[in-house]
Amino acid sequence: MPPKLIFKVKQRGSNMASSIEHDPFSAVEHEISCPICYEDFTEPKCLPNCAHNVCQQCLQRMKRKRKKVLECPVCRVESVIPKGGVAAFPKNRLLVRWIEQSRGRKEKHYYLKEAVKSCEEKLQGAKGALGEMEKRYINSKTKCDEMKQRVQSLVEGVVKTARKQEQKMLDEIKATFDRNEVAYETLQSRTVKLCENASNRINSAQVIIQHGGSEMERVINTINNLSKSLNMSMLEANGKFTQSLELSLTNTDLAEEFIFDEFSLGRLNVKIDQETPIAFTAPPWESFEPKPVKTSKAKDYSKCGSLIQRIGSSSHFDAFSVAASRDCGVIVVLDEDAKFVHTFTKAGKKLNKFHVNHGDLWDIVVSNEDEIVVLNRDKNCLLHYDMNGNFQKKIVSAPKENVKFTSCTVDRHGRFIITSYPYCKDEKGNDAMPCVLVYRPSGKLTMSFGEEHLGCPEKAVFLNGRFYVIDSGRCGGRVIVFDKTGSFINMFEDKQLKSPSSIAADHRNGTLAVTDTDTLTVHIYSKAGQRLHCFETENKPADIAFTKNFKSLLVCFEVDDGNGYVEMLTYR
Repeated sequence: MPPKLIFKVKQRGSNMASSIEHDPFSAVEHEISCPICYEDFTEPKCLPNCAHNVCQQCLQRMKRKRKKVLECPVCRVESVIPKGGVAAFPKNRLLVRWIEQSRGRKEKHYYLKEAVKSCEEKLQGAKGALGEMEKRYINSKTKCDEMKQRVQSLVEGVVKTARKQEQKMLDEIKATFDRNEVAYETLQSRTVKLCENASNRINSAQVIIQHGGSEMERVINTINNLSKSLNMSMLEANGKFTQSLELSLTNTDLAEEFIFDEFSLGRLNVKIDQETPIAFTAPPWESFEPKPVKTSKAKDYSKCGSLIQRIGSSSHFDAFSVAASRDCGVIVVLDEDAKFVHTFTKAGKKLNKFHVNHGDLWDIVVSNEDEIVVLNRDKNCLLHYDMNGNFQKKIVSAPKENVKFTSCTVDRHGRFIITSYPYCKDEKGNDAMPCVLVYRPSGKLTMSFGEEHLGCPEKAVFLNGRFYVIDSGRCGGRVIVFDKTGSFINMFEDKQLKSPSSIAADHRNGTLAVTDTDTLTVHIYSKAGQRLHCFETENKPADIAFTKNFKSLLVCFEVDDGNGYVEMLTYR
């Protein structure tokens, strides 16, 4: 036996004498444990030559070293291993009964019974909760199926009614046209025959005039009658189809709002039982430091901000604002100082440039009809041009005198979202009112909001049913969120956002790109206000836009001692 093991055995023997002297139960507790592993016996085997007890597992391990005999770990007396192996050593049944009656074993049995009892209660509770959850799930599934049927029934009803009304109005229009067609064909056939007869009579009369004849009086009467008939036909033809056809659609404005609202039929409200404990996390806009995205499905923005190319590097212009067409991908750049608009292909190749003669130009966008729209702050209007620079129209006018157009974006519905900057003077020399204005593509104002919550709105976008407005007031940079009706929801702030200058919306991935001219940074946020990425720039990023399909960033940089320029940067 190794020296350490001998020391442990001797020490244990002295402890046993002391325990027997003071507490007989301690001696029993001592004897029911194996002298090698010190664990309570499960299968105690008695060595025949010394009567010491060792558990069967420890004897098995000892047998591996010596094949025929085993040395007692307590007294070193050797015992011959029987033919059946260590399992054939006699079992100490008295010791087994001691173990069963020992205080420690009874306590363990008690605690085991209590543990089993508690576990059984938890098991029943879990099964009960599982059953209740299954019932609630089935109930929820049933309600969801019912709601689906209601929505489908509603849509089918709307579509059926709309189609019925459509067919009714088309039938009315067709009936009107059919009546006009019959009248046209009748009058046209009669008039053509009358004209042919009159032509023949006129030719006959010309012959009589040249050569004379006895039927002159009869011809005169015939010609006069034809003249009267032609006059009547002329008057009738001039009077036919002169009435204007007008189409009056019921609730046209509501129908247009229905279309602009992406045919919203309603809203699903999820009510949470107040008695059910629900883990709640404060929304990110209530914190100065937005929390990072904690999802394995989050997109990687780590390479966002790398230079792809400089737009118009061979051209000389002072870039002030940039935008791109969602349809054809054409990139447009506004040179506010020289009043020029430059166009480039989606690959950055120069296409064209044209001059804008009107007013103080402050922003540029591309409409959903691929018209280049320039914001004129001086006249509070939008100037529309085609891609070749041909002037198309001028629409939109400010609803109030104290509004001053500053920036413009176009949402997916084609609406123009315009901000009014407060530090610009109106026509009377007063500070303009800070607000956001929303216009339809036709130029009709639909809403004005934000006066009570905005300090210095730089730019606004519409994303997933909400308006996001960057504001650079005295409180620093922030993004203020409004719902689709213009009602204030919340705002999220970021200590790194000092003076935001522009914002762009990624409608495909639901993210926002924000530029900051104070810290020379570009930030990528989720629609909930979580900062996903931030990268620094060499010069002031004054304006930002997305290329077609939101593949890359277009950033317009302001240079203090030179001309502004536009760069195409990586996005994802």
